[in-house]
Amino acid sequence: MNAEKRLAHLLEMPDARDSALADLCRDLIADQQRLHHRLERISRISDRYQADLRATNAELTAANERLAAALREVRTLGGFIPICSCCKKVRDDAGYWDEVETYIARHSDAVLSRGRCPSCARRTDSGAPPPVRSSDGEDAAERGRLAAIEAEPAWTEHPLREAYVRLSGDYQKLSRRLHKMSRISDGFQTQMKQLNLTLARVSRTDPLTGLANRRALIERLERQAAEADAGQGFSVAMIDLDNFKRVNDSLGHAAGDVVLQALSNLLAARVPAAALVGRWGGEEFLIVMDRNAGPALSPWCETLRADIEQLTVDYNGRQLRVTASIGTAVHEPALSYEDTLRAADRALYAAKSCGRNRVVAFEEL
Repeated sequence: MNAEKRLAHLLEMPDARDSALADLCRDLIADQQRLHHRLERISRISDRYQADLRATNAELTAANERLAAALREVRTLGGFIPICSCCKKVRDDAGYWDEVETYIARHSDAVLSRGRCPSCARRTDSGAPPPVRSSDGEDAAERGRLAAIEAEPAWTEHPLREAYVRLSGDYQKLSRRLHKMSRISDGFQTQMKQLNLTLARVSRTDPLTGLANRRALIERLERQAAEADAGQGFSVAMIDLDNFKRVNDSLGHAAGDVVLQALSNLLAARVPAAALVGRWGGEEFLIVMDRNAGPALSPWCETLRADIEQLTVDYNGRQLRVTASIGTAVHEPALSYEDTLRAADRALYAAKSCGRNRVVAFEEL
């Protein structure tokens, strides 16, 4: 006779059926069944999370490969890496880790995880009282009931006492397993949220420049065009580097990439926080600004053009200089955002035709 049948038989015995311990056994069996149902449900959820994580990781791997290829030409950290001759760990000489963290923040989505390694933890915690730990999923109430039953002299020879102790042990084991599964499931859920956020960010970021890509710009234009019907208009500025092909042809695409990255840094530093700047394609960039920037758009772009003209880019010891032509347009509610882009493009073409390195507003054509 197995344990379950034996317990069922004991619960039907006349001298045990109506006892308080029998009631406790029945309650514990009901609790255990509920735990089983929860465990099965969490297992199914965890399986789905694992499948989603595998698919998302595959997408992120492909995106990371593209980012890695684009960042190979980015200048890496310079100088010596301070390694301790004894423990072989990187020292924090002259704020070296601050420099590393700044570099990582600029060129990737990674962050430094700040925590103690096992050796440091042992060295720091030596002599200190052990930290308070959780019960790892054990049911404190059930532990209390079991202790009370074991301490009750009247139940020492009760036929259900041994069965209850065994059942309580199984219940606690199942409770610990459920707690562990819950932590795993929560971990999968957290990872999925983080991966989805990262994937969304990567899908809207130009891998070479770190600015918004064409997809992010179009989403912003669609939103601004919808808001324009309610009176919240916007303006656009289209920027194109002059004679950029000469840089690629004479010095190679690596030099061109360095120039694009330097220009992107300048644009990111100059553009107002409420505006969005991104790479529209090739050496062409687009700025989307709120309508309140409309009246001052041309003077602001003129200042930006002058800053670009003064920009000096170092490439293998050579000082590279570039200029840019800029075409602007103010969106009208009756038009689509595509119409506004075409207007800005016509203004940009006029700037190129008039000798380059200048700003032309569509409204002035």
